[in-house]
Amino acid sequence: MSEQNRNVVLYLIQSLDGYIAEEDGDMAWLQQLDTTEADSSYQSFYSTIDTVIMGRKTYLQANNLAGSYPYSDKQNYVFSTTLHDTEDRATVVAGNVTQFVRQLKNELGQDIWLVGGADLFSQLLKVHLIDKLVITIAPVLLGKGIPLLNTNLKDVPLALQKAQKIGQLVQLTYQIEPQ
Repeated sequence: MSEQNRNVVLYLIQSLDGYIAEEDGDMAWLQQLDTTEADSSYQSFYSTIDTVIMGRKTYLQANNLAGSYPYSDKQNYVFSTTLHDTEDRATVVAGNVTQFVRQLKNELGQDIWLVGGADLFSQLLKVHLIDKLVITIAPVLLGKGIPLLNTNLKDVPLALQKAQKIGQLVQLTYQIEPQ
């Protein structure tokens, strides 16, 4: 794959009211959903990436939710200033996030999955380092929690590429328009 084709893709599930987790970061609400039909969509997406990036809170949550680290077959980077080491294949990055992601985008390889979280997403979106959004909407209203966007952004133009019903879920795929 050429350098110009390596995209950073935010791929996640959120509640209908825009929350990606409970206020304490818990995502147990996902386990109550029937996501069986979404599994093949996820596997299809997962085969298009070779690198996973996330923040510390998402990393810790991924370990707790799955029981073991679920992305060990990919190259992993966890952005944190407080976490210094991991027991799995994840590499902790404490330096400049935008500079690091810019460098990753310029390396040869498949797409890069931004697993989460909201702070990292907002930071990378502000500096135009997110290329695509794949948001799966769950038929749940949490009422409060951690929103996908935790900052005010100004006019981020999106182009809808696909809208798909997957069981009780709706998956929206957007390309972020160049600014």
